[in-house]
Amino acid sequence: MKKRTVVVLVVLGALLVLVGVALVLLRVVFFVPFKQPSSSMYPSSLPDSLIFANRADRTPAYGAVLVFKYPENPAQDFDKRVVGLPGDRVETRGTLLFIDGWEVPHCLVGKQSYDDADTAPPHHEGTLEVEWLGDEAYLVFHDEGREPRDAGPFTVKSGEYFVIGDNRENSHDSRYWFGGAGGGVPNENTVGRVHTGTIRLPRGAEALRPALDACLAKKPAKTRPK
Repeated sequence: MKKRTVVVLVVLGALLVLVGVALVLLRVVFFVPFKQPSSSMYPSSLPDSLIFANRADRTPAYGAVLVFKYPENPAQDFDKRVVGLPGDRVETRGTLLFIDGWEVPHCLVGKQSYDDADTAPPHHEGTLEVEWLGDEAYLVFHDEGREPRDAGPFTVKSGEYFVIGDNRENSHDSRYWFGGAGGGVPNENTVGRVHTGTIRLPRGAEALRPALDACLAKKPAKTRPK
């Protein structure tokens, strides 16, 4: 009886080791670690935070966050949110985002601030909003210390997608690349998708939970331009 118990324990131990190795290999093969380089995706991710891009999920989709090779310098990885697919006309008017003339739905959550030592000034006051695009609902930050700039319209080229940072007034993205002419990301530059999960309020914004829940309860019927 004791021998049988020992054999069972050995087999179970070996299975656990195999499962552990398989999980490690799965992460190495399919998930690429990425260090957030700036506050351009605040509040979704913070500077220097570690996120993972799924190599197996590389298809651009409305609202998805993708890691990609920066078109102006492919040696550098960026992550931004997809807001335009081939043929779309994308533009921003102040703080509003439009795709083919359709205003991307949004809801004001409330006031928020954050500090970033790498920017001047380091302190940023602004507002958080929920935005709905495609299958995603996410938070964006509008910086009251920076005048929102109209940009576009840009027509997304075939084989590319258009990206914007969630920190709308503090993001170097498709609106401003190529000497200010703007441009998309070629599909072949894509590293993988970041699965962000449920919306999380940034540190210091816990009091906004009721307002966030109220916004999420108002999800619009239409979350795609067509």
